[in-house]
Amino acid sequence: MEAGGHRGAFDATKAEQQLVGLFALLPAIVDAARIPVVAAGGIADGRGVAAALTLGASAAVIGTAFLRCPEAKLHPAWADALANTTPERTILSRAFSGKPGRSIATDYVLAAVGPDAPAPARYPVQRGLTAPMRSEAQKTGDVQRMQAWAGQSAALARAESASVVTEHVWTEAQALLQMTR
Repeated sequence: MEAGGHRGAFDATKAEQQLVGLFALLPAIVDAARIPVVAAGGIADGRGVAAALTLGASAAVIGTAFLRCPEAKLHPAWADALANTTPERTILSRAFSGKPGRSIATDYVLAAVGPDAPAPARYPVQRGLTAPMRSEAQKTGDVQRMQAWAGQSAALARAESASVVTEHVWTEAQALLQMTR
C-alpha cells in the first residue's frame, strides 16, 4: 500500500479496496509461504529494513528513498518536492496512466480525483492523454503537473549518492538488528 509508482494486483477490480500496509501484510505472507519473501513498499531507511527483516523478510527493497540520489537524474523540482512530502501528501490514483499508482498529491492529481472529475481513461489511453502535459511539466519544472511518483516515506529520501545512502541504510539496519538480539 505504501509504495510509490504503479502497482500490480491479482484482481484489479478489488486492488484499491484491499490495500494492506506492509507491516501488517509481511508476517501473514511469511507465515504462509515457505520461500524467501522480499519486503517492499514504504521502506526508506535502516529502521524500515530492520523492521522488515525482524518480521521475517529475507530481504528488503527500497525505491523512493533513492529518487533524490544524483544517479536517479530526477528533475530537480520533483526531487525537491520529495523532501517535503509527508505520508498523507501522497495519493493513489489512475490520473497519469489509467493504472493505479502512488504519487505526490499535486494540483493535477487532486483535481483528477475530485468529485467532479471525469473517470480516467483505461491504460494506455490515459497515458497518451497526459503525455503532452507531463512533457511540458518536465520542460518548465512544474512539479504540479509532473508524474511525480512517491511512496509514503518520500521525505526520508536523501540527496546523496546511492552508495552513501545504501551504506547508511545498511549500517543503521545492522545496528538496530544487533540491539534486538
